[in-house]
Amino acid sequence: MRANYITEAERIAALLEDFEAHNGPLPGISDPGVRGSLIQQIIDSEQRVRYFAVLLERELDPASVDPASPGFDPLRAAIIKQRAGEYDEAIWLVFLYVHFGKHRRAGWRYVREVYGRLGQGGLWNWSNTSNDVTAFRFWLHDNNQELRRQPGPHGFGNHRKYESLNAWAQTGTGSAFESYIDWVHSEGGEHNQRFAPFVSLSPEDRFDALFRSMRDVRRFGRIARFDYLTTLHRLGLLEVVPPHSYLVGATGPLAGATMLLSQNGSHASARELQSSLQNLSSATGISPDVLEDAICNWQKSPAHYIRFSG
Repeated sequence: MRANYITEAERIAALLEDFEAHNGPLPGISDPGVRGSLIQQIIDSEQRVRYFAVLLERELDPASVDPASPGFDPLRAAIIKQRAGEYDEAIWLVFLYVHFGKHRRAGWRYVREVYGRLGQGGLWNWSNTSNDVTAFRFWLHDNNQELRRQPGPHGFGNHRKYESLNAWAQTGTGSAFESYIDWVHSEGGEHNQRFAPFVSLSPEDRFDALFRSMRDVRRFGRIARFDYLTTLHRLGLLEVVPPHSYLVGATGPLAGATMLLSQNGSHASARELQSSLQNLSSATGISPDVLEDAICNWQKSPAHYIRFSG
């Protein structure tokens, strides 16, 4: 246990113990070492959430917005655009951040090179792309080999590793971009208009309604929709809060929930586990997004803590 984790670990351990005292034991963490591993994963997940708050408090380098700069960062760029009153552009950068992800070696290369049009002039920003997505798809087709050029690492982030740069296939980036734009345009031409029908809902119900409505966005499955909406929340771009961990259709988080909550030989459904995890979240104050991330990483190595960067 790292020294700077001790106080946080004691806090989370007390929360879990209090939950068990009132609700019964959590079967998957009866072993102290396994329990300690989960606690460290929860701390890591909370730290990743806090990173967004730190960014919001900083004076950010303007180079973060420039895709020609080595300092380009879509999250920082989104904050800068929001501060400049460019709401649509800020949210578009969040979409790009989620769609491409951050490759463990190539970093933001795909986001930077697509957004910056490979330095050919202009940007594939929200205005240009949403007003002529067909032109974007032709550009993507024409430049596909250049985007995937060697040498040098390239690729999508870990959660997006099965995605494609194909411009015309239903499973490719071109289709994902066009369906996202269509989703926004279905309530008008701006993101504010897209979100307007849900303004009267609670943050939790708003999250759920938007999560469901995004089924129309191609290649945006459970993880991508969850990441997109939680990122908008963490950057202060939209008041939404996940009501639960969305285990239906999940893989890693579902395996983690099963390991944590199920008795030996029991076969609880994803919805039952989702409800149980929601109770754990409500009782401990550990948010659903933190719990989902933590148990997903924990189940990969429950007995031996491994720090994951993403």
